[in-house]
Amino acid sequence: MVHITGPLIRILGDRFSHNVKTAVLDTLAILLAKASAMLKPFLPQLQTTFLKALNDTNRTVRLKAGQALSHLIGIHTRPDPLYNELHSGVKNSEDSGVRDTYLQALRGCVSASGDKLSAAIRRGVTATLLSMLSHADDSSRAAAAGCLGCLVKWLPEEEQGPVISDVLLQDDATLDWTVRHGRAACIYVLLSTSPSLLHGDESPYTAKTLKLVLAHLAADRVPIATSGVRSAGFLVAHCLASSLPLPGQIIAPFTKAINHTSNDVKVLVAMMISHLAKGSSSLLPADLLRPILTCLVKGTMEKNSLVKAESETALVDVLQLRKGPTGQQQALAVLDAGARESLADILSKSLAKLAGQPEGKDPVLDDTLLA
Repeated sequence: MVHITGPLIRILGDRFSHNVKTAVLDTLAILLAKASAMLKPFLPQLQTTFLKALNDTNRTVRLKAGQALSHLIGIHTRPDPLYNELHSGVKNSEDSGVRDTYLQALRGCVSASGDKLSAAIRRGVTATLLSMLSHADDSSRAAAAGCLGCLVKWLPEEEQGPVISDVLLQDDATLDWTVRHGRAACIYVLLSTSPSLLHGDESPYTAKTLKLVLAHLAADRVPIATSGVRSAGFLVAHCLASSLPLPGQIIAPFTKAINHTSNDVKVLVAMMISHLAKGSSSLLPADLLRPILTCLVKGTMEKNSLVKAESETALVDVLQLRKGPTGQQQALAVLDAGARESLADILSKSLAKLAGQPEGKDPVLDDTLLA
C-alpha cells in the first residue's frame, strides 16, 4: 500500500492533464474504500491533495476529489479542520462550478460520517445550507438541498425538529418558486436517504409529508414537479421495503404525471418506476402494478423518443422480462381487457430485444447535482 500510494500522490501535479488526474484520484478513492486503515500514514498528504483538486478547472477532477474525500473522512480522527475547509469553500467560492463541487464533497463527507461533526461546525453548516435553499443559481440551490437532506438525520432532536417542521414542510404556492424548489429537492433527498424521519408509524410528519408531495406533483414549475415525482417514488419505495401501507393518495397523481406537459417529468416518472421495480425481488403488488402498467403503456405511445424508450425499459423491469415470461403472465392477469390488449401488443412488437440487453446504470440515483 505504501509503495502504491506514495507515487500516486506525487504525480498529481499540475503538469498532468485532467484525464491523468481523474484516473489517479479514482484509484486513490478505490484504495481508500478497500484498505482505508492502511492509508492513515498518508492522511495529511491525501487531504491536502484532494482539497487542492477541489479547485481544479476541470469539473470531473473536482467531482473525483470530492468522492475521494468522502472515503478519507472515514479514517479521520479529527475531521473538524476538513469540515471547516469544505464549509469555507462553499461560502467563499465565487465560481458556481467550484462551489457546487464543494457542496457535493461536503455531502459525501456528511453522508459517510455526519456523526463526526462537532456541534459548532454542525450548526454553522446547517445555517449556511438553509440560507442556500433559495440561492439564485439553480445548480447551487439543488446541491445545497441535497447536502442538507443528507445532514438532517445527523442533527440532534432539538435541531432536527425545527428544520423539518418549520422549514422543509412549510409550503405555500405564494412562496417564490426558488424557495419551493430548494425545499422540494431537500425533501426528496431526505425521503431517499432517511425516509422513516418523514413517513411511517413513528414519524409525526407523515400527514404533512403526503400533503407536501401532492402539492409538488401538482406544481406548474418543472423543477418542483420533478422533485415531487422523485419524492413520490422514494416514498412508495420506502413503503414497499418497510411493509407499510401504500399511500393510495400519492400513487394516482404519481402515475398520472406521465401526462405532464414536460418531457423531463415524463422521463423521470418512467425512471422512478424502474427504480421501484429493481428494488423488489418479486412482482409489484397488484394495487400498484395496475396503475403503473397503465402509465407505462401510455408512455410507450409518446412521440418523444426518450419518453418512449424509458417507458419501454421500465416495462422490462416491472414485468421482470429478463427472468422469463412469468411476470408478464401475472401482470396481464391484473389488467382489464383493453389495457391487457394494448400491453400484449407492445410486448410482441418492441420489448423482446430490450429484455435481452444487460441492465444499465440507474440514472435516478446518479444525483451529482440532483439534476
